[in-house]
Amino acid sequence: MDKRMIGIATVLMVANGTMQPTFAAPEVEIEPIPVMQADEQDTEKTFDVKHVVKASDVYVESYIPAFSFYRNQHQYNDTQGYLRLRINGDDKKDIHQAAFIIKGLEAGDHTVELEAYDENDRALGLKETFSVSILE
Repeated sequence: MDKRMIGIATVLMVANGTMQPTFAAPEVEIEPIPVMQADEQDTEKTFDVKHVVKASDVYVESYIPAFSFYRNQHQYNDTQGYLRLRINGDDKKDIHQAAFIIKGLEAGDHTVELEAYDENDRALGLKETFSVSILE
């Protein structure tokens, strides 16, 4: 677990130093960021999502055991697919990477939902929802 937290912290620090937040963007921009794969993974939970809010940006990292984003390399037995991102109930983008940044959210409260789909666009029944508050 400590390796995973160090990896998350490293990703967030690297991303923070290389990207400028967009404060008054009319469109929400999604930017993928690289993640490190941990040697040991916790398979008890079926869908794990962590997020950090910084200014108007939300840094998101997800993990689903035995799941690969089908545009990337995958293991033979892994389910291949993607995550569908919804913000306040509106479909925003299909995500093909475990970690990404939602940039330029407007001030206020937002509900963020991620749902896993297979490569044939079938919902896998894995969904995580969280709320964020963006300050002015």
